[in-house]
Amino acid sequence: MPWPMVHFAIAEQLYVTDPTPHFLLGSIAPDAIHMREHATREHKGVTHLVCEGKLPSIEQLRNHCLNYWKLNHNNAWKDYILGYFAHLYADLRWTETVYADFDANYQGRNEDKRRLYTKEVSQVEFDYLKAEGWPHRVIKQLKQAEAFTIEPFVTESEVLQYRDVKIEWLRNDRNEPKISPKYFTKIRVDQFVKSTSDELNQLYKEWAVGSAEMVSGRFRE
Repeated sequence: MPWPMVHFAIAEQLYVTDPTPHFLLGSIAPDAIHMREHATREHKGVTHLVCEGKLPSIEQLRNHCLNYWKLNHNNAWKDYILGYFAHLYADLRWTETVYADFDANYQGRNEDKRRLYTKEVSQVEFDYLKAEGWPHRVIKQLKQAEAFTIEPFVTESEVLQYRDVKIEWLRNDRNEPKISPKYFTKIRVDQFVKSTSDELNQLYKEWAVGSAEMVSGRFRE
């Protein structure tokens, strides 16, 4: 699954102007389950709508997104929910495209595969962090965002804790592997970000959650 900076890069592409703080925080909220004591793979599956080992379909994403989006008329909540489901959609598409390519082309021992994946996507995080302008604005916006509990997925406190842990990790230069990724190259990930944001833009239009009347007209036309 993509890590936070990739989700933030998708948000940057999706919005005409700056993405809202609540959308940004929502876009990493599903992974806040890692902050829960004794969280298991099954718990993470719940937050990502995994059923019997399968990621959710587009129809399932749509139905859940609309159900939660309508629960509260507060724009902060609505942006947060759209960010949450942008994360789930990005995870789905990453698994079907970028990770599938890695899985098919990986050359090495199976026991080294996870370690290599972690190193390469860690480098992607820092490559995006070094981009001009938006990464540091995003970090600032994340600190301003209000978190919400989304039953039965994640709690407000888990999301805020996860946000702080991720910001601290990104601020520590020692976490950068300082490698040139072989599989998760900047060009490949940039392509993924562009295509995923385009697809999300279209989906949100079809679901009628990105119109001027509903979300202040912030999404691309």
